[in-house]
Parts: sequence; C-alpha cells; structure tokens
Amino acid sequence: MSGDNDFDLVLTDAIIIDGSGRPAYKADLAVADGTTIATGNFERSTADEMIDCNGLSVMPGIVDCHAHSDLTLLADPRGQSKIQMGVTTELNGQCGLGVFPVRPEDREELKSAVSFITAGVEWTWESAYDYLTALDRVRPAYSAGVMVGHGSLRSYVMGFEGRAASDDELARMQDALRASLDAGCFGLSFGFEYAPGFFADDREVLALLEVVAQRGKLVSVHTRSQREEFTDAIREMAALCVHAQDNSGGTLRLQIDHLKRSGQRSWGTMAELLGLIEDLREGGLDIAYDIYPYTAGSKHLAGSLPRWVHDGGSAAMLERIAQPDTRERLRKELAEYQAGERDSNPFELDFDRILITDVGSEANASAVGRRLDEVAAERGEEPADAYLNLLIEEDARVNAVFFSMSEEDMREGLVHPLGAIATDGLAYAPSGPAHIGNPHPRSYGTYPRLLGHYVRDEGLMPIEEAVRKCTAWPAERMGLTDRGRIAREMRADLVIFDQRRITDHATWDQPHQFPRGIEFVIVGGKIAVEQGRQNSERYGAALRV
Repeated sequence: MSGDNDFDLVLTDAIIIDGSGRPAYKADLAVADGTTIATGNFERSTADEMIDCNGLSVMPGIVDCHAHSDLTLLADPRGQSKIQMGVTTELNGQCGLGVFPVRPEDREELKSAVSFITAGVEWTWESAYDYLTALDRVRPAYSAGVMVGHGSLRSYVMGFEGRAASDDELARMQDALRASLDAGCFGLSFGFEYAPGFFADDREVLALLEVVAQRGKLVSVHTRSQREEFTDAIREMAALCVHAQDNSGGTLRLQIDHLKRSGQRSWGTMAELLGLIEDLREGGLDIAYDIYPYTAGSKHLAGSLPRWVHDGGSAAMLERIAQPDTRERLRKELAEYQAGERDSNPFELDFDRILITDVGSEANASAVGRRLDEVAAERGEEPADAYLNLLIEEDARVNAVFFSMSEEDMREGLVHPLGAIATDGLAYAPSGPAHIGNPHPRSYGTYPRLLGHYVRDEGLMPIEEAVRKCTAWPAERMGLTDRGRIAREMRADLVIFDQRRITDHATWDQPHQFPRGIEFVIVGGKIAVEQGRQNSERYGAALRV
C-alpha cells in the first residue's frame, strides 16, 4: 500500500461467487499485499485503486489444471488466450508430453515427440530446475506450474526404444523423477496413447508411482485408450496407484485426463466411467478427473497411429510409414475395423472427422483448417496415403482436431461434482510468436463457453457450482491451498465478469478470438486485464511446490 490508504485495491458493489459452491452474495472486497483481506462494506475506505463493479460478478482466478503451454508461454509470456478468459494459474507438462529432463543431443527427437505443444523457442534447458528458471526469466502473465512428463523421463534414460526398462534404467528414471520433484514439479503425468509412453510396462509405471506416493504428489494420466477400453484402462491405472501406495506407505492423487467417450461405438456410456470413478473414490483412492466443454479433442496427428508404428522414435516412424508393407498393414487394420472385426481404427477416426490445425512448414499450409478427406481429395490421394504422406512431408509436425465425442456424454461429464474444468490447450495469441496454426478453440473459449452457453443459456448447472469446478476444485487437485477461493488471506487472483455478456467467440474456422464479458483479471492483487485489454506488465511466475 502507498501513503495512508487502507488497501491496495477495493472492489465495490460486486456479486461475489467465492469458489466454494455456496450461493453468491453482494459485497465489497478489499485487497492488500497480494491477498484478500476481507469482504464487507468498504465504500468509505481508501485504496490505491478502486473498481466499481456496478453489479458485475467476481470469482476467483481460474485454475487450469490441465494445460500444454510449456513452450508457447516461453515464446510469448503474455499468455494472451489464457489470461483473457480469466486463467491466473495453469498446470502444464500433461499427457506425458514433457520437455525435460532432456540431454542436448536428444532435443530434436523430443521436440518431434511433443510436436503438439511446439513453439518457436530455443531449448536451452536440460533439467526441471533449468526449465523453471527459464520460465521465471521471461516473467509469464500468470502463475504456471509443471508436471514431469513420463515420455521425456523415459527417453532421457533409455531413448525411444519399444522395450521394457532394465533394473538400472528404472533406478535412473526414479532418480530423475525425484530431482524434478525436488525442483518444484507438481507430480508425474503419463501419456499411454503416445510414444514413448505407451512402451512402459506395469513394472515401470509402478516404480515411478511409488516415488510419487512417497512424496504425496499428483499423478495425471492420459490412459492407453479413451474409446471402448477406457473403463478397463482407468481400472488398471487405479490398481497400480493403490499398489504403489501400499508398497511405499505414502499417498497420491490420481487425475484422469480429459474424461470422454471417444468414438461412436462408445457413445452413451459416460455413466459407466463416472460410476467407476465414484466406486474407486469410495474405496479409498483419491481420484477425480478433468474435462472441457467441447465434443472434439486435439493432438499431434501421429499420436493416433498404432503403437507398433512408433518403435524407435520419430525418425524410425517416418521411415516405417513410407514403406508399402506398413501401409498395407494399416489399410488391412482399417478394413477389419470397418467390418467390425477389430476394436480400434488405426487412424482413430473416419477421415472426415479429422481437421488439420497446424503443419510444420508453408508447403502444406493449405491443409490447415480442412478435413483430412478434403486434403486427400485436393492431393488426388487416398485418405490413408494423404494422412501418412502429410506426416512424412512435415517431419511429423502436424496437429489435428478429432471430432470424436457426443454432446450428451460431454454434458454428463461436465456436471458431475468430481470433474474439474480444464482447457487441455495452449496459451496462444492473435498475433506474435504464439499465433500458431488454426488451433482448437478451447484455448480461447473454454471457461466463457461453460459460464455463458452451458450455465447461463442452457442452465446445465448453477453458476456457483460451475465456478467451483473452475477454481477451488482444480486448485485442490493440484495441492494448492492459497488460491481458488475468495476468502481471507487467500491469494488475490480474481476475475470480474458480466454474467449477462460472457461469451466465447473462438470458432473452428477462426479460433484466435478473445471472449466477451470478462472485464478485469487480477493477478496477485495487480490488474492484469482492464476492461478487456491486457496490460503490458506481467505479474506471474513459475509456480513451484
């Protein structure tokens, strides 16, 4: 505070939605030294800054507990698409797609493996400590924590070979994990649908889970399947977590990534997943999930190809898919899937359900924003060949959106109390180094879409419950006790918004568009977004636990 003022910041005439799920109430709110001091009546108080909310709503800063801004936030620390929709804390390094630890000679291979999160930034780090130091150096607009990605952990020790780890390699992975947790990482993320994560056997997973349990940290998992086999995949991961807790004498929190029923053959069965999670939680496992309000997901295109294609890393994969026998095998598997003789599509979805969002070069820029079947027709190729040739031509740097879910399943997952709302997206920008491709609109619109379309317009749930699922609940899952609620001595991360106007504007065709109706975003008691415009000062940092 400056001079003789009572507070740093006072918000008057606000509708306070405090994140707890309790009914909203009208009050003023006072902030000093970066924390909330009290709510009440402060009209007669003095402050360095006063905001007359005039009946606008105030909620805690949004906690995005599943994000992929590891690199885009370094390239453009403004974090525009996230902070403009009220995100003040995010957790990156998810789905096993980590960017550390990494040896200098392996950086290019790891870059290819995590091409979904790529950005134009020089990789100067090796360890988690180095990465977090680099993030602090650029001073991001909001608080950003990070998970240890199992994919980078595994490749750091044993490369991209599709085999089981030796005892010595397991011990080295455990040591690297401990060092990363010591540096301040929140926990360990797995991506069992992606290389090299899907090469891990139960012995490897259990050894790493025991380290996490010993530290009482978070485990997040993109399971080996999000289609018909999703229920079994969750059950298997839960059993390993229970085993790890028993072996170590510790505890962990298990977060299921972006819960969904992907693929039409599994639609209408969300209740089965939710029932399983409830049963596991009642049985003593601290398990929950995150979800976003869209019926399409997004990832790197190569991530949909079967496990056998990826053995040896990206270079080996690209060489393999150029071979006629590989293509014949993939076509055979596709035909068997279409005939109902196998459970999984080797390309994941029908080609008209795959939208190209980004490519690595200008040579195929015309493919961005188009469905795979359209791209194939323009190239005069069969869709399977266009899919594989595009990967080869772009050195595997192709991202896509997959329209795989039903609205009914998604709504059922949104309303369940164990679901945290997360973007699964990156911090982008309408211009500058984070203006990349034609991304999934969730990176700009997740929270306004929830609060506007689903809460205000559709009445899917009370706004107090929706806010809890965006703030207090994800903060609790991350193990954070200083944010996520509006209460005395809590960090003053706040969002001032108009319930009547809040709307997402990002679309599949034009995703780089900010939402409407978010008037102010406050980070640590400082105004970061004012009347919808982001200030030049940035008030965030690398978040360590």
